[in-house]
Amino acid sequence: MNNIFNMIGRKETENKAKDKIFMMNIASLKIDRDFKSVFQQETEKVIGIANDMKLHGFDKTRPIIITDENIIVDGHSRFMAAKKAGLKKVPVMFKKFNSKAEAIEYEYKMQLNSRRLTDGEYFDAFLRLDDMRRKNTNIAGNSDEIIGRQLNKSARQICKMREIAKKATPELLMKIRSCSVSINKAYEMVKSSEQKKKAASSDENNDDEAKVSNTGKGINSDSFKLGVLFVLSELSKGKKKSQILKDKRIARLGVKELNLGEEDLKRISNRFGIA
Repeated sequence: MNNIFNMIGRKETENKAKDKIFMMNIASLKIDRDFKSVFQQETEKVIGIANDMKLHGFDKTRPIIITDENIIVDGHSRFMAAKKAGLKKVPVMFKKFNSKAEAIEYEYKMQLNSRRLTDGEYFDAFLRLDDMRRKNTNIAGNSDEIIGRQLNKSARQICKMREIAKKATPELLMKIRSCSVSINKAYEMVKSSEQKKKAASSDENNDDEAKVSNTGKGINSDSFKLGVLFVLSELSKGKKKSQILKDKRIARLGVKELNLGEEDLKRISNRFGIA
């Protein structure tokens, strides 16, 4: 009996080594959360595949991809559907990967070839691939270009995702993942928010400058000098504060409105130290 099992084991190893499709007991397959969480297994989709498998069996042209430890890399929905359909054996294909990161990149590639990803899935894929690149310091080259090739997206689109990841609010990120907001729309919202913040900051700076000017630190400005000269001139004539404030000439203040000669201007300027 042991010889029979040894023969089966050797046969399975030979099949794996040849990188061919072969049948394997479904109970022998294993799940790794890192691989399973790359894409969501939609319940309705799994039920639909299971119903098809009950009628036509497992499509051998789309085997489950596994590692040498029988861990599923690609085909989690098909695996779940096969179990639901009551299949005992499923077609699998062994692939050798040098690292988990390489296996996850392969999983993204397979999904891109088999279906159209949502913007939320693309964004999550970018985050995961970018995180793997930052952790692997041995990888050379421009991150946006490399990740763009992996996801069949332009470097510009990857750059947008990077901006969104850095600057978007948690609420906006949730909307991207739920597909209620596209990546392009989210990028526009992020940039618009940035512009509003810059405009608000600029307004605050202008207000601060105005406050500085109003305190008298802007005394060298022509308009401020004229105002001071006008008030001092009126005070020297015996006018009261209330009378000066009601004087309509303040609104159109100019040198001519002061009705002062050069000697008077010089005298008042010297007296009060106005340059």
